[in-house]
Amino acid sequence: MRTSVLGVGLLWVATACGGGEAGAGGAGGGDQAAAGGQSEPAAAAPAAAGPAAASKAGEQVYGNVCVVCHQANGEGMEGAFPPLAGSAVVAGDAATSIKIVLRGVSGPMTRGGVTYNGVMTPWGAQLSDEDVANVLTYVRSSWGNSAAAVTPAEVATVRAEVASHPDPYTTAELGIAK
Repeated sequence: MRTSVLGVGLLWVATACGGGEAGAGGAGGGDQAAAGGQSEPAAAAPAAAGPAAASKAGEQVYGNVCVVCHQANGEGMEGAFPPLAGSAVVAGDAATSIKIVLRGVSGPMTRGGVTYNGVMTPWGAQLSDEDVANVLTYVRSSWGNSAAAVTPAEVATVRAEVASHPDPYTTAELGIAK
């Protein structure tokens, strides 16, 4: 049975959100998501319709999955969940952001003089390539960010590359600790 993004998001919020302690959510999530399966796409083929449609569909995914930790304004929660607004990681290589969404991330990172140290939930089992592309397109074009759109094909390529990588990546592995 397939799970909706909203259902997964609500389950995740109920079971994994909270606290900035290591292993309790600090880097943007909590313990690993308890639900399985991929979601239905947030909207019918928005990435194919262009970046604006993908961003709008991505806003919906963000509101269902990401907003609880990273907040509606993308500013995160100091000491618990890092900001996405103005983030060099978000604005950088799309493959790094795709890896983070698909496989999660753990370990210390410093942003704006604040250290975050926790585990972000891997969303690869819950989100389709379209959902990941849409949400990253939204994040990469919101809150002062102006990076290129992400396509489902890019996500599919990275998904295949990271299929055997254990959850989560470390900040050191991705080169994003500082």
